[in-house]
Amino acid sequence: MNNSEKFLETYNNLDQYLKKEIRADDYVSYANKVKNSKNTVVNKFKDELLSFGTLRNAIVHNPKIDNKAIAEPHDRTVERFNEIYEIINNPKKVIPTFQFDVLGANKDDYINDILKQMKQKSFSQFPVLDSNEAIIELINNNTISRWLASEIDENGMIIVDGVTVENLIPEIEFKRNYKFISRDTSIYKAYDLFLNHINEKERNLDVLFITHNGKETEKLLGLITISDLAPLI
Repeated sequence: MNNSEKFLETYNNLDQYLKKEIRADDYVSYANKVKNSKNTVVNKFKDELLSFGTLRNAIVHNPKIDNKAIAEPHDRTVERFNEIYEIINNPKKVIPTFQFDVLGANKDDYINDILKQMKQKSFSQFPVLDSNEAIIELINNNTISRWLASEIDENGMIIVDGVTVENLIPEIEFKRNYKFISRDTSIYKAYDLFLNHINEKERNLDVLFITHNGKETEKLLGLITISDLAPLI
């Protein structure tokens, strides 16, 4: 199988995938399927996919010489098209990539214990849990800094003994600045949630909490920040 045949095979596979995804009629063009797709991965690679559509037309609609296509794709072009198709067809999910035991705390836990754990385990934030282990808020380094600034006495001293997590909650700058996603969410969809939040709220979303079905009442499987995703995207 030569490169043009490999390229057309990937093209046809993707065209059928997009047709099913948007439930398109037979007359809808490949380009319109790409443009109308709501798939976050398709949108990410939209420009490349449209270029591949142009190349496909050059292969199919131009006359052949010695039964060979005039536009014969380079090896890397074929590889790249296949890579993108595989990502679209089977995108990397947030689990197991971001699955780990999340450090959480109850409202009546002492903060000196939590701060020690944050340093030891290099965590920059932790969820506050109720008696049923459901998340009620998120404490991060910014919250802690704001609390410390408010507690400095006239001698520059800060007392943390006997201070609980509940004392930190009033210093949260943006309340409930997080979302829940399911374990089957793609890393591209997760990244889009961060970007959409920035565009809509004009501030960063702190974290995405991962549960089995994306419900707040379910057990935490992990969490993601935008800096975790950026190198993968």
